[in-house]
Amino acid sequence: MAATGHRKSVARSHLPNSRNKRVLGSDDVLAYREYMSLVSGPVARPVADAAARTAAAGTARLFAAWSTGSPLPEAADRRCEGVADLAARRASVSQSLFFTDRVTAALTAQRDDDPGAPEPPGDSEMIFDGANAYVRAGGRWTGFFLADPGGPRGPNDPLWPLDALFGANGDAAEIGPEAVRGVPATRYRLTVDLARADAALPAGVSVPSGPYRSLGALPAEVWLDAAGLTRRISVCPDPAAADAQVWSIVELWDFGVAADITPPGPGEVLAPAEAYRLAEEEPPGQDA
Repeated sequence: MAATGHRKSVARSHLPNSRNKRVLGSDDVLAYREYMSLVSGPVARPVADAAARTAAAGTARLFAAWSTGSPLPEAADRRCEGVADLAARRASVSQSLFFTDRVTAALTAQRDDDPGAPEPPGDSEMIFDGANAYVRAGGRWTGFFLADPGGPRGPNDPLWPLDALFGANGDAAEIGPEAVRGVPATRYRLTVDLARADAALPAGVSVPSGPYRSLGALPAEVWLDAAGLTRRISVCPDPAAADAQVWSIVELWDFGVAADITPPGPGEVLAPAEAYRLAEEEPPGQDA
C-alpha cells in the first residue's frame, strides 16, 4: 500500500516527545524567512519563503501522487486525496488500494481474468498524524510502526514534499507561468537539502532510501501562486534512479477549508493482524 523508506531524521540527536510537540507559528515563519534571506538570491527568495508561508495558511485540500519520470502527475498517478491541517501536521485522505490508481487498475484487470477471484475493496480511509499513519480496516483503525506523533513525517506521508521544501537551496530557477487546477502560478526548478529542512522543522524530516550524499540536493519543482502559496510540490527522493525516477507530488488548493481531523485514540487502534482478520470476517457492506 505504501512505498518503502527509512524512517529516520537527518542530523537530529533526538525526537521531541508529544508533550513538546508544537505547530508552526508566525515566529517560525519570520525566523525562517530571515534565515533564508541570507542564503537566497532574488529569484530564490519567493521559493525560500513558500514552505513556511504555506504551512501557516492553516488548512487545504490535497492531492498526492507518485509519478515515474516526470514531476507532472497524470490522473492515474494518484495516491490519495483529502484534506490537511497544515499547522497540526495532519491529513485525512482516501488512499488508492495499491500504491497508485494506475497500479490498482492493472491488478484489478488481472483479477478480472479470474472469475473466482473476490472483488477487491475500494480506497482505504487513512489519517496521517505527524509521524504516524492510521488505516481503516472495515470499521476499525490500525497502524504500522506507530511511534511518537511528534516525530518527523515519513516519506510516504502525502505532505512529506512540503516538509522537504523547507530545505530549499538558493538555486531556484524560474521556468515560467503554469496554472495548477485553474489557478495561475509560476513554476520553479530547484534542489532541496534535507539536512536544512530537518534544522528548520521542530519535528525534523525523515529521509527516503538512496545515497546519503544525494540528500543535500534532491531535484524538486514548485508552483507558487500570486500570494506565494505552494500549489504543487514535486520532489525526486532518489535522483540516482535515472529513467526510473519516481517523483513524490502534492497539490494544495482551497486554503482555509474546514478540516476537523481527529486521529484514533490508543484504545481505538488494533494490531494489524487482528484488524484485518476481523474485517475479513465481516459480511460485505457491514461496518463495525
